[in-house]
Formats: sequence, C-alpha cells, structure tokens
Amino acid sequence: MTAWPRLKKLWTHRYHKYTHIAGKYLSAWIKYGRLRLIKYQLNGRPLIAIVLSEQMGDVVACEPVARKVRQLYPDAHLVWFIRKSYVDLVRFNPVIDTFLIEKCPGERTQLLESGIFDNVYNMHLSHRRCRYCKEDPVNPVADKLGFTYSNYYHHGDLMHVFSQAAGLPPLTDEPRMYISKKATDRVQALQLPPAYVVIHCQSSYAPRDWQPEHWNRLVNWLLQTYSYGVVEVGLNPIVQNPDPRFVGLCGKLSMLETAEVIRHARLFVGIDSGPAHFANATGAEGVILLGKLFDFVEYLPYSGRYKRGEYVTILNQIGHPCSDMPYDWVQRAVEGRLTPAQYV
Repeated sequence: MTAWPRLKKLWTHRYHKYTHIAGKYLSAWIKYGRLRLIKYQLNGRPLIAIVLSEQMGDVVACEPVARKVRQLYPDAHLVWFIRKSYVDLVRFNPVIDTFLIEKCPGERTQLLESGIFDNVYNMHLSHRRCRYCKEDPVNPVADKLGFTYSNYYHHGDLMHVFSQAAGLPPLTDEPRMYISKKATDRVQALQLPPAYVVIHCQSSYAPRDWQPEHWNRLVNWLLQTYSYGVVEVGLNPIVQNPDPRFVGLCGKLSMLETAEVIRHARLFVGIDSGPAHFANATGAEGVILLGKLFDFVEYLPYSGRYKRGEYVTILNQIGHPCSDMPYDWVQRAVEGRLTPAQYV
C-alpha cells in the first residue's frame, strides 16, 4: 500500500516533467520562427530583447528600462519577455513593439542563446531555474556586479539593481503604468464612492503581511472618523465590515483595473506588494508598510517619488517583520496623510 502511492507520485512527476520539456522545445521552436519572420521584415533594423518576466511589482518598477532602451535604439523592434500572468503590464506600453509570453526560464534561455537578438537587456539575476528543465539561466553582467537573489536589496531599489543587471546605468526615472480604456471604463462602471482610501492587506508571501485584526481596526477607525469610503483590493479579502461605504473588490479586478482604482484613490495604504508599486507608478499618495524580509532588514523597493519620500510615508520597524508593526504607527501615518481631510 505504501509503495503504490510513491510509485504513482514518481510517474506523475515524470509525466509532468517530460510533457513540459517537450512542450518547451515545441514552444521555443514556434517562437523562434516568429522572431525570424519579424527580423526578416525589419530590413536590418535591430531586434532587441528586454527580459523581466516576473514578478508583478518588479515589472512595474522596471518600466523605465523600456524607455531607456527605446532612447538608445529609436528604430529598433523591442520585444519584452513576460510570463502570461503579467502580460497586461507590458501589453499597452507604447515603446514596446512585441511581447513574448515566456513558458519557463529554460525556454527563455534557449531563445536568448539562439542568436536571434541583436542585443539583450536581461534584468533577471542568475540561477532562477525551471523545476523541470536542465537549463541554468545566468546573467554574466549581474554576476560581475555581485548581484544575487540573496543580496540584491543590499545594493538598492529594484530598478537601481535590475537596470544595472541589464547592462544599463542605474536608472532613477519615475515608473509609469499604461492602463487600457477597457480597464478605465470597467472601473467607472463600478460607481465607487466619490472619495475613497484603498487598502491592500495580503501579499503572495505571508511574512510581508500585517495582522488581519489591525486591518479591520484601521478600517473601522477610517469609516468612523472620515467621510471617505474604503476600498479593499487584492486576491483574498481580509476586512469584514458591514458599512455601505466599505467596498470589497478582492478577486474581482484585473491588474489594470486595480491600478485604475488606486490611481483615483485619496490614499493608498498597503504592504510591500504589486499594488504598492501600482500606487507609486500611478501617482497615488501612499502609506507603505515594510518589515524584515529574509535577510533584508532596512531596504526600499521603490524608485521615483516613493524613493524620494514624496507623497508617501514608509513605515519599517527595523529588524521586525511587518506583522509586528504597532497599530498606532499606521493609524498616525494615515491620519497625517489625510489631514486636512473630510471628517464625518
């Protein structure tokens, strides 16, 4: 009885592994063919790859890299490598000509090593491998600079590090988001309160999160103190509140719709995650809750306005995870950002 489950698990793993590898080779072959056709049609113009396929906040933070590469190569055809989940973050970028949906790091490695591109700006650091593929992605530029996934935040914010990993000078431009008309129309149809505070309470990595009871307490205080509505965004709801001015949109919005909701907010309050980067890139005023992350104690992910401390309060109880952050700290920071404000 014990041997069968182990055997089943082994062959299930092998099935997924070998079907993935076969699919990777087929996908890479098809994409290479498409790239060859594009290059033929360019009549000698450069074909350039910009590579940062994940995560959500990283892609938003590093948007200025595309503008810098376009400045360097005005007539080039720019291709951004991206995972399917994050396509909309580059789909509407006016300086990108094509996006390439990456199946896995192994496929990416094959395409980058094929010689099809005239230049490659690779922001990924070395050795983030696919669980099934033999390819080990490396970035010699990042390796020479000493940037690894265990120390990158010791060298600066995301764009500062990743732009150098791509072979560019350290960039400091404001990140931008490009929101489709479909997303703006969808948010307008929601008929949100005329003035509201957006909260984002839960990330994809639990140690970044603040305690749920604190979020519920903060929302109660906001609704009792101000005339603003409160809108929760993200994937999973944390706050439960019967007040009609509280709007729960968790799991109901696309990435660009989330960015549009944040763009119109009186204030964004959230943990370090993708929506916090949306707030920075859309010009929203913010209160951002940071905490110890792995071995990173005192770090700052953001460039542009938030790095300069403009229209933002960044809270970090040095040496402690975000979950330990005192409630009073956050309430005072929010109150400071909402004063003068509309009181109930």
